[in-house]
Amino acid sequence: MRSLRLLLLIAAFLLGAYGWFLGRIPTSIAEPQRQTDGIVVLTGGALRLDEAAVLLADGRARRLLISGVSIDSKPEDIRERLPAIGDELFRCCVDLGYQARNTIGNAGEAAAWARANGMKTLRIVTAAYHMPRTLAELRRVLPGVEFVPHPVFPERVFDSGTLPPVTAPLEFAKYVLALFRLRVADMDAGAETGVADIPPPSEAVARPESVP
Repeated sequence: MRSLRLLLLIAAFLLGAYGWFLGRIPTSIAEPQRQTDGIVVLTGGALRLDEAAVLLADGRARRLLISGVSIDSKPEDIRERLPAIGDELFRCCVDLGYQARNTIGNAGEAAAWARANGMKTLRIVTAAYHMPRTLAELRRVLPGVEFVPHPVFPERVFDSGTLPPVTAPLEFAKYVLALFRLRVADMDAGAETGVADIPPPSEAVARPESVP
């Protein structure tokens, strides 16, 4: 009987935590007109890149970081995918980050870039379901920076505002781990965050070849 009660308590706790997580997934863009120092977009879908390009073209920030670019993608390949940005704006104000391979890497890449450019406010563009975990990872490595969430809503993931049955639990598990890492970092704020050795994209990985 005790084992059954314990299992029921654990199940109730997990269900409650899962519901809390779903409630943290944004359903709209809270501050669409706000100016920020920079924009960070995490690769993973064309909709994210398109939205970030429009934001930069509209003057919502002075620079854009595309984090997690494939090593096989040349700058001109990325430029062709951003019709909202002209050649001059792309050359002056878009940085490509080639080092990140996951959300933790995205956070490290964004941290190095923000520090190198003296940024205090960042607009974050990623899928809505991915936003809670992204913000947790960013807060761990950039505690002094303010983040403005700018979610996008890909139709292949969202259906009437809900998440597919596989995507949601997996993202929930990853979010819990991100919160654990954030908590550890908060408890040991004076320790190394593990991203200091990542060079900023504008210096190290921004452009392997110049755009014609």
